[in-house]
Amino acid sequence: MVRSPCVSVGRERAERVRRELLRAGLLRTDLRPRREGERVLFPVTDPGALGGLLGDLGAELTWSEFEEVPRRPRSLREAVEGIPEELLNEVPSSFDVVGDIAVIHIPPALEPYAAELGRAVLKMSPSIRVVLGEAGPVSGEFRTREYVHLAGERRTHTVHRENGCVFEVDLARAYFSPRLSGERSRVVSMVREGERVLDMFSGVGPFAIQIARHRGVPVTAVELNPDAYRFLVRNVALNRVERLVEAVNEDARRVAASRPSAYDRVIMNHPSASLEFLREAMIAAREGATLHVYGFASSVADWEWKVRSRLEELGRVPSGLTVRKVREVSASRIIAVADVTL
Repeated sequence: MVRSPCVSVGRERAERVRRELLRAGLLRTDLRPRREGERVLFPVTDPGALGGLLGDLGAELTWSEFEEVPRRPRSLREAVEGIPEELLNEVPSSFDVVGDIAVIHIPPALEPYAAELGRAVLKMSPSIRVVLGEAGPVSGEFRTREYVHLAGERRTHTVHRENGCVFEVDLARAYFSPRLSGERSRVVSMVREGERVLDMFSGVGPFAIQIARHRGVPVTAVELNPDAYRFLVRNVALNRVERLVEAVNEDARRVAASRPSAYDRVIMNHPSASLEFLREAMIAAREGATLHVYGFASSVADWEWKVRSRLEELGRVPSGLTVRKVREVSASRIIAVADVTL
């Protein structure tokens, strides 16, 4: 228990007093208010700053004992228990959140303590219901990743909200990264009225659906993975953009090559293979179109060189090319995007 100055007020005025104290920044949130008979006691930070507030609210200043509100850990390092002190520096500083699922990278040295990390995430974030650990890289034709259950409910399906849109996803069946939310917003903001957009590797639809929802232009969303495609179709309906989004369960090369000069903007979010699809993307693009080409590289300059080299192989000189880092993957690897104007 902690002794603190407090405001005592009749129960009928308690909620109004609480709001006023909060608004004035005087309510102590580290201590729990309590009832005493027909009165409610609110601990305050600075009794001298109450001024005329007491009389206006029919309240009295006094002292009392209060229970401390348990402080939520501010980091995994604070929250985790049972990990040797010499390994605390290995504890990740952050984790991804998709809906109510947290996804955490487990360094090799901490693999014996994976369950402790999972419990620490639940302690930090009450809105999290599932904690998964990455059990390998994104790989394979369908770009999926394996996970290991660490804590909470045993599932990989969730509902994620981003930029006013809703997305159902099963992380074990379809790729989805919340770390690209800023990049998706950037691309959405670039789309102009009257454009037609091709999303060559749509996944569950985060690029395509946000473009349709916020820019009101038609989008062809192509996805080869049948599981991701089913979620794409479901998410198109959930966000009520059926009129604008054409969902196609097919190889992106065939779709792009079969629609010459049909699109003003092409999104190529396949970092490990986008350059392999560049020829078909340029077939589908109109003169003056913009291509957003994503890829792994050691630096922004490295990705620019790779994109320019591939364009040169294909006999194309772009009218414009800008490159930016999207996010860091490791100390020596980034995901970058080249905005190519044909």
